[in-house]
Amino acid sequence: MRVIFVEGKDADGLREFARRFPHPYRLLYRPEQGLYLLEAWAVGPAMEAEAARLEGFRVWAFELMEAGGADPAAPL
Repeated sequence: MRVIFVEGKDADGLREFARRFPHPYRLLYRPEQGLYLLEAWAVGPAMEAEAARLEGFRVWAFELMEAGGADPAAPL
């Protein structure tokens, strides 16, 4: 499964971008830097190509190799 990460300072732009595609996503925020990170799963080549053309954002794409489960007894 292909996973894409798009980093930038425009939350609304990232939301608009993500909602144009049918892929599940989440938007993370780092307030001390005013930085947002969009993470989308099971992306296709169209989303990856369009993300690469976004101005003012950094993009990374990876193949998911492994997913683990969290220990429910572990502290958060």
